[in-house]
Amino acid sequence: MDLPEHLHHLVSELGDSLVKALSEDDHCRDLAFQIQAKGYGLMLILEASPVSAGQRALSGPEEAEVSTPFSEDDLRLMKSFKIRVD
Repeated sequence: MDLPEHLHHLVSELGDSLVKALSEDDHCRDLAFQIQAKGYGLMLILEASPVSAGQRALSGPEEAEVSTPFSEDDLRLMKSFKIRVD
């Protein structure tokens, strides 16, 4: 799926920001060095995909439970990097 140019730019900017944030975190940097020392490379991949209207819907003043393509482990990892999933 091709992304519109403005969305491609936003995703690219987010990727750059995430890489910067990860590289500035001592623990993340140490883990990356340990993985690379074992002979492995690291790659951060972001995917932007359309969500259904139901996933964006709000029910009254509070947000409805939204199903995401992320596992609980994914959500915990993102939360540890202060990434909020709306």
